[in-house]
Amino acid sequence: MLRRTISTAAFSLVLASCAVITGADLTQPPSDRTSGSSQTTGQLPSTPAPSAPGLAIAPDGGVALYDSPGGEARLTANQGLIFPITGIDGSWFEIMDSCSNPAWVKQGEVSVAPRGTRQPTGDSFDLSQAVIVIDPGHGGRDWGAPGPSGTRESNFNLDIADRLRDLLLSSHDIDWQTGVIGPGDTYASLFGAWMTRDTVGPDGGDFEAGLAYRAAMANSVAADALIAIHNNTGTDRTLNDPPSAVFYAVSVDDSDRLASLIDAELIRSLNPFSIDWQGSGIQGTAARVDSDTGDDFYGLLRRSESPAVIIEGAFVSDPQQEELLGTTVFRQAYAEGVYRGLIRFLTTGETGSEIREPELFQGNVGSPSTTNCVVPEQE
Repeated sequence: MLRRTISTAAFSLVLASCAVITGADLTQPPSDRTSGSSQTTGQLPSTPAPSAPGLAIAPDGGVALYDSPGGEARLTANQGLIFPITGIDGSWFEIMDSCSNPAWVKQGEVSVAPRGTRQPTGDSFDLSQAVIVIDPGHGGRDWGAPGPSGTRESNFNLDIADRLRDLLLSSHDIDWQTGVIGPGDTYASLFGAWMTRDTVGPDGGDFEAGLAYRAAMANSVAADALIAIHNNTGTDRTLNDPPSAVFYAVSVDDSDRLASLIDAELIRSLNPFSIDWQGSGIQGTAARVDSDTGDDFYGLLRRSESPAVIIEGAFVSDPQQEELLGTTVFRQAYAEGVYRGLIRFLTTGETGSEIREPELFQGNVGSPSTTNCVVPEQE
């Protein structure tokens, strides 16, 4: 196994439940960042339309989606839905809907989060200007991995992502010796943390979203990182430590370092849970490339322009890990591990766990086609 050994010193788990904290006000953009809300509804932009891509947010009452500028509206998308802006034609935005299909909206009928500028990571990184996109894997009819007792991976992913978003949108102190996260202002709240499926969105965030849509959200705002939250299935061996794996985008610089730091901090968070860990042969920091094309195997990572990772934290298919995932303390520990790894990535030049070289891969990731995907409509 290529993982670097990590201290298993016991530490306290904090913030067992977090209030939703919104990011910066769209009408008061700091610097060149003009996005920054966990979910913004009912607020129309007070500044001119962006000349570069960004995000369009459906306000209270929803927003009409059109097949072409000036055509007939085909549906009213649910309030709170976020759409990557892919083009501008006069008073119209071309957007990508949540099923990864093109559509158009009137500029005056949506709130706007224009594209910012990605910062270099390191000691001078300004967290108060950072924008992260968090992608809770699966959703809607795509449950992901099923648990033995009937649980759904997609629900666990969404709750963990929500906890991570809450951590990112408040300031903290971190004891790096123990891993404890507490109140303080050493690490500022981020300017924005957008979720591809949001708990305050339609159906409580339980809707289907295409891979191209998920990646386009991060690309449209020049996110400082794209973090996909998943859990795994298919154990075939007993392990001495947690079975998590963090896959990185081969084609985007620094994604491997991001993965290594999240892996190191995630293992630190999960190690105190004493169970007979079950897993597979893939652990730690990893990457897969298509054996035919040489591109990133995973569609989300292949499409990302930001440093990007897919985290497989635990195995839903294992009864003990399914039970752990059903507890708030475990899901909070998962979120805290990712938070610490991301903070280290943004504010230092450190590397965490040892990085595996990409491996050639053939297979099927099991995601259903979005052919029958439905954009949530306003009732």
